[in-house]
Parts: sequence; structure tokens; C-alpha cells
Amino acid sequence: MATITGMVSSAMMNAQSLARMRRQLDDLSLQLATGKRAQSYGDLGIDRGFDINVRGSMARLSSYMDAITTVKTRVELQNSSLQRLNTISRDMRTGTLQPLTFNLIAGGQTDSQIQAKNYLDEAVSLLNQKAGNTFLFSGSATDTPAAETADHILNGNGTAAGLKQIISERLQADQGSDGRGRLDAPIAAGTAVTLAEDNVHPFGFKLAGATTDIAGATVTGPSGSPASLSIDLGGSNPPEGATVQVRLNLPDGTSTSITLTASSEVPTPAGSFSIGANAAATATNLASALDGKIQELAKTDLAAASAAEAANNFFDTDASNPAQRVDGPPFDTATSLRDATATDTVKWYTGDDATDSARNSMTARVDDAITVHYGIRGNEEALRNSVKSFAMFAAVTFSATDASARDRYNGIAARVTATLAPSSTTQQISSIQTEIAGANLAAGASKTRIDDKKPILQGVLDGIENADPNEVAAQLLALNTQLQASLQTTSLLSKLSLVNFM
Repeated sequence: MATITGMVSSAMMNAQSLARMRRQLDDLSLQLATGKRAQSYGDLGIDRGFDINVRGSMARLSSYMDAITTVKTRVELQNSSLQRLNTISRDMRTGTLQPLTFNLIAGGQTDSQIQAKNYLDEAVSLLNQKAGNTFLFSGSATDTPAAETADHILNGNGTAAGLKQIISERLQADQGSDGRGRLDAPIAAGTAVTLAEDNVHPFGFKLAGATTDIAGATVTGPSGSPASLSIDLGGSNPPEGATVQVRLNLPDGTSTSITLTASSEVPTPAGSFSIGANAAATATNLASALDGKIQELAKTDLAAASAAEAANNFFDTDASNPAQRVDGPPFDTATSLRDATATDTVKWYTGDDATDSARNSMTARVDDAITVHYGIRGNEEALRNSVKSFAMFAAVTFSATDASARDRYNGIAARVTATLAPSSTTQQISSIQTEIAGANLAAGASKTRIDDKKPILQGVLDGIENADPNEVAAQLLALNTQLQASLQTTSLLSKLSLVNFM
């Protein structure tokens, strides 16, 4: 009986061995068919943890590559728009306005103003550039256009006022009801002429000072609130050719001056005041000449500065600085500005208007330790100045019968030229291009490193996961030989019986 039991046990062991070899045969056949050593992480044995880590690294590299592609695409589109905006700004300054001519051709505007409107249309289109579904100049508000339409910016939208209305209201506030630029009419009392501001407010002329070369004359002020100054000619008449100068500050931060020369000619030449019979009479003539010059400048220099400041009030905005409007009506006697609201004033920039760095409004991780910043907001100083200049020049109209129109036009054109001129004290479009180019270079450098890393990591994965077909074929051949031998042995054992030993 012991011998029979041993034979049965041997047969069972052979059967188990055949089953194991059969499983090995199936596994090797699957490896040969799929090229993989295992069909699950669990089957990789002790290498599974390392394999998972390497695959995680490969996934991160793939996500970085996607981010790099996005950055490069968006930066290229941003740079293209910036380059064009820089070009039309330069063309406006050096081509359209040089040489400066005043020839009204349509709607009370010059061809330069009509071109400014075309540039405004294009600038708005450039700022509303998209990459896919992402707006490129709206900061973090990538699903929102950066700017309103040029028509709404100029003409308003329903109850919301546009730039033209803001300029009109500001001009009324700056010129005042009597056209003296918010100064009281000069008053002569004895030998002294007094000039005063009409109230305390941000509008119109502001007295900056006065000088004279008249011997014995004295200048007092400006001082007080509202400010005033006086010019006392003293006890004797000024000589022929003596001068009096009054300096005035304008709403947009620029200044102008009135220079009057004493003259005994009849009629009194332009830019002069008549020497009277005595100092008191001369003071009266000085006050009259000064008054006429103030009203003249209110239509030219002050009107140009008023349009520029109205544009500043409308465009120079962000989350903490809303647009400003004259607190009226009435506007010609207004004494303050007020915050505009969304219902009464067009908001020209409609993207993210936070006050932190615009570059930080759009970021991308392009490496384990590198994040690039390439956001742009359309209300950044350089971009805003271009749009503001085009819009301001396109918003004003002139009359061919207005004797002061040419000087007012020249004043506005000069301010547009100055705003668009290169400056070391204001942001330039080229500086934005440089900053986003830096982000693009960093992304490109990361791509180079990733391109170097990926083959190495892929080689590690292949070493862990991939089956060597030559090795698998050799194992299959060896296993097949072993399996045939085992089958033959099993076949021989199956023919054994107790009769053969009797």
C-alpha cells in the first residue's frame, strides 16, 4: 500500500507542476503578445512602487508641456497685438500729426482725427484678442472682453455717458458761466490790479504767480482761499515796453502764461496794455487787457487742457479709482467731481482691474520649481495711454467759423503727441513685450529640460514594464521543452499498474 500511495503522490505532484508550467506558458505568451511584463501594477512585484513614481513624474512633465504650449501660443498672440498697437501709436505721433495741419473735412474734424477714430477701432479690437476662448488682455477675467466698443467709448451706451459727454461737461466746468476759466474779472482799484479765483474747486485756471519789470511795482500773492494776487503799479506810469506776466496752471497739470507789454501806440497792439494818463488809468487798462487775454486762453489752452483732463477722468481707472465726473448739473458752476457709476458712465475697460501686478493675473507652472507670469490688463498705463489718445482726439469737433478753433486743435494735438511720446517716466508698450518675452523664454527653457528628461524616464519605465521578446521567446522554448518532458513522464506513469509488478 505504501508503494501505491507514493505513486499517487508523485502523479499529483506532476499534475501540479504541469498546471504551474501551463500558467507560466500562458503568462509568457501574453508577454510576447503585449510586449509587457505584467498586466497590473501588482504583478510587477517589488518594482511597482518605483514604476508608479516614475509614471507620476511623466504625467507631471506632460502637464508642464501642455502649459508651455499654452504659454507660447498666448504670448505670441499677445506680442503680435502689442507690436501692432505700438506701431499705430507711433504712426499717430510721427505720421498723422506731423506736420500738423488744420483742415476740417467732415463733421467738424480733420483727416488726422478721422484716422484717430480708425486707430481707436483697431486698438479696441487688438485688446479684445482671444486665444481659443481666452481673452488675452483682460487679466484674470479671461472669459470677459478687455474693452468696450469704440462707439460706446465715444458716444455712450443708453443712459451711460461716453467720452464726448464727459469732455463737454468738463469744459463747461473749466470755462465757467462767464468764459473766464473760473477766475473773477480782474479789478482795478487805484494803481493795483487784483485777480482772483472764483471758488475752491478743481476746475479752470489756477493762479501760479505774477512778475513785472516795472520799476516800483509790487506783486502780492497768490494767497488765500480762494487764491488771489495783485499787481500794484506804484505811483508812476510804466515806461514803454515794460511787461507784466501772469502764470496760470491748467487742469491737466500743464501751465500757460499771459504776457502783456506797456504801449502808448494807438490802437493798442495785440498783447499789450495802454499806458494811461496816470498809474491808476494804466491799471484800469491793464485789468481790461488781462481780462481779454484770460477769456481768449479759456477758449484755447484751457479748452485743450480740459479735454485732456476729461480723458484722464474717464480712462485712468481701476478697482480702487472709479471714473470721475463733474458733479452737476449745473456744470458751469460746479465745485467738485464725483465717482461715476455703472449706470451713468461707460466703463471703457471691462476686464479684471485689480491693482496688483498685471503679470500675476495669468500664470502657468512649467517646471517643478518654475511658474511663469504673463498676464496683461488692457488698462495698464502704456495701453491705456494709446487708447486714451486716440479717443480724445477723435471725440472733439471744431467749427470753421470759430476763430479760436485752430489754437484749441493745436493744443489737443500737442497733448496727444506728448502722451504717445517715448518716456522714461511712464510705462511703454515695449516694456510689456519684454516682460512677457521673459516668461516665454523661461517656458522655452523648461521645454528643453523636459525634452531631455522624458527619454530617460521613459527608458526607466520600459526597463520595468516592457518584456524583452528574445528573452521571453527563450523562456517559452525552454518551458515548452520542459512541459513536453513532463507530459511524457506523466504519460508513462499513467500506464503503470500493480499487474506489471506481479
